[in-house]
Amino acid sequence: MFGYIRPFKPHMRHYEYEIYNSFYCGLCKNLGKKYGQIFRLTLSYDFTFLCLLYNAYHSKCNTVRRKRCIVHPIKKKNCLCCTDNLDYASAAAVISVYHKICDEILDKSFIPSMFFRFVRHIMKKSYIKAAAEYPEIASETEYYMKVQADIEKDKCKSVDRACDPTARIMSAIAENISDNEADRKNLAGFGYHLGRFIYLADAYDDIQKDKKHENYNPLLLNFQNISDAKEFAMQNINMSLGQAAEYYSKLNITKFRDILDNVVYLGLPKFRLMNKKELRQNKKKIIEI
Repeated sequence: MFGYIRPFKPHMRHYEYEIYNSFYCGLCKNLGKKYGQIFRLTLSYDFTFLCLLYNAYHSKCNTVRRKRCIVHPIKKKNCLCCTDNLDYASAAAVISVYHKICDEILDKSFIPSMFFRFVRHIMKKSYIKAAAEYPEIASETEYYMKVQADIEKDKCKSVDRACDPTARIMSAIAENISDNEADRKNLAGFGYHLGRFIYLADAYDDIQKDKKHENYNPLLLNFQNISDAKEFAMQNINMSLGQAAEYYSKLNITKFRDILDNVVYLGLPKFRLMNKKELRQNKKKIIEI
């Protein structure tokens, strides 16, 4: 996960943002308590959205308490305390992060990969625990991460093929939120195009760095001009967001709908506004929002 699934704060009401933050803080604390403090450092907005979506289907209680943490030692923050509502997103986060670390090891030579090998060793016990609770997600993630590694090794030019493993992983994670067959179908479609968006957005953001370091990026294999590559990426991103929004509109949810709507309809299309490098480059320009 890469942190692209964010709310658009300027269009959120104060109480909605407080609810969103309570999920973020609750998930952070649950990760530390259940899987170890190191996983709190890996928390992203993506898993907060997953946690909200899961709770829209399964929420049995929403007890919120004011708590302190290392980042906010003085002022207490709202924190969701119902662990049953946090466990699914926590396990998905652990499984995803662990395999992302494994992918980093494959991408680097032995010496540069030593740090990630050490981190993987620390995380392995927690990963086994999460995988035992949700074996379907763990097996799907492991399989498609191997497919992704083969695609990168072969320098595959097909953007669709390059996006597919990430999309399949997100589809599996989303689909398993519900037991209802109709909802599972729409969740799977929503997750697939959300995953496709995440991969493309990351390729878009990293294109200059990947060109400099000669890293794999399917956009660079199809376009020599970075502007052309970015334009092509944005066309595909908009298509994926449109498809994701269509599946999302069919989901049978009422809880937290306003917050989820904000993320899907406002936060995702404005992902470039979250890119600090691009913001610096355009700080003197008018950005249409």
